Amino acid sequence: MVFFILINMSEHYKVLARRYRPQRFQDVVEQTHAISALENAIKENRLGSAYLFYGPRGVGKTTIARILAKRVNCLNPQGVEPCNECESCKEILNGSSLDVIEIDAASNRRIEDIRDLRENVKFKPIIGKKKVYIIDEVHMLTKESFNALLKTLEEPPEHVLFILATTEINKIPETILSRCQIFTFRKVPIIRLQKYLEEIAKKENIQVEKDALFLIAKKGDGSVRDSLSFFEQIISYCDGNITADKVRELTDSFSIDIMIQITHNLLNNSSPDELLKPIVDIFNDGGDLERFIWEYLEFLRICILIHKGIKDKDLLGLIGEDIEKISNLVQNIPFEKLFTIFDEIYQLKSRSYFLRIKNTYEARILIEVSLLKIHDKLHKPSLDEIIHDLNQLSKLFEGKDITEENLFKHTNTENPIQNELKKNLIENTNIKTKSEVEKEITENTNQENSEKNNTKNEFLNLLNKAKSENKQTFIQKEFNLEDEIQSKFLGTYITDENKIPKLPNN
Repeated sequence: MVFFILINMSEHYKVLARRYRPQRFQDVVEQTHAISALENAIKENRLGSAYLFYGPRGVGKTTIARILAKRVNCLNPQGVEPCNECESCKEILNGSSLDVIEIDAASNRRIEDIRDLRENVKFKPIIGKKKVYIIDEVHMLTKESFNALLKTLEEPPEHVLFILATTEINKIPETILSRCQIFTFRKVPIIRLQKYLEEIAKKENIQVEKDALFLIAKKGDGSVRDSLSFFEQIISYCDGNITADKVRELTDSFSIDIMIQITHNLLNNSSPDELLKPIVDIFNDGGDLERFIWEYLEFLRICILIHKGIKDKDLLGLIGEDIEKISNLVQNIPFEKLFTIFDEIYQLKSRSYFLRIKNTYEARILIEVSLLKIHDKLHKPSLDEIIHDLNQLSKLFEGKDITEENLFKHTNTENPIQNELKKNLIENTNIKTKSEVEKEITENTNQENSEKNNTKNEFLNLLNKAKSENKQTFIQKEFNLEDEIQSKFLGTYITDENKIPKLPNN
């Protein structure tokens, strides 16, 4: 037995990008500079013969070209807007107008196609006032095709309007550019895209979190069409209730918690197993480790910006909850360590690019070794830390109390002679001449040098005593120092006679 199923095809579904394509200038998202210029040209009846719209994909180049074509041919225009009701507007909306010809230069790039165009421009429009040629992706034309179009573009018939659209203006000859009015279209900001998606969600009666809309807009990368296409994909995936977590699942992006965990393990004294476990988990789950390197680099950039006090959601490209998590992470981390991690991960990305690594296992090897290297580098004592430890040791040998207040007193960096003169002027008693002050300062300096030499001798005596008694209980580190460190610590020049002797190893 055969069953026939009848399907009603009368209600043809239109995707969101087509259903919500703007039909008037006022409905276009952003691109106000191009719209304002075109509206003023329409008001003053100063429309040019050729326009070139340049910008990234999905920002409204072809849409505005169609609206302009409708307006110049509209039988009942509403100011600068087309009426969308007359015969001409309806034919353009349906794509059946003989007065508006759209040409895809990617598939009609031969010189024969341009020769046909040159022959057809002679014919006047049927309904409207102008015959509009919209040539999309015009940079795909061949050199010969550009040359064939040149004369027609320079001196077209009065009833012809050319609108060229491209994403790669650098591939268009200067001779073509010089004959067009050029408008640059920009990417739409994330916040504006989020607001636009929220308006559409209300019209479609879709429940969606604001954070989810933000992530969808970020995924769109400034393109309205890409954002709407991904939004429609999310609607099908979530089945009515769109959350930020589900958006992350569909984009296959890495959780901010994984980034925070890796950074925390790098900065703390974690074991190698703890440090590498997130990378192993990503690898076992089939994640793209090449993409992980880039996303972690972006995460570190956000950490640095937040550390500098930047909390703008649009600039950081994160939702409020994630910004708060990162703020809690970086508030007690020195900026130098964050920058060290960023620099090392950037070097890792560069090596991965130059080695042309495509295999995930190869990327895993590079990432694991690099993380271990960064962890080791962050936990090695720096030169400043070594000098700080030596200063503490010096205070201990002199019998002074080692407190933070005593160790970190701020010294006055002004000229000592000026300080003494200021002091005398303030007290207004026993005012001394400059020569007397200089003499007194010289005597004090000599006294300080003498005390320093005594301290040095006491220090060397203690070291010799420790060496003779073979004791190291009061010294924690072997004095294997560079000459510059010893010079800073003792304030003396290094010679073979006054080098600090090493303690025995046993």
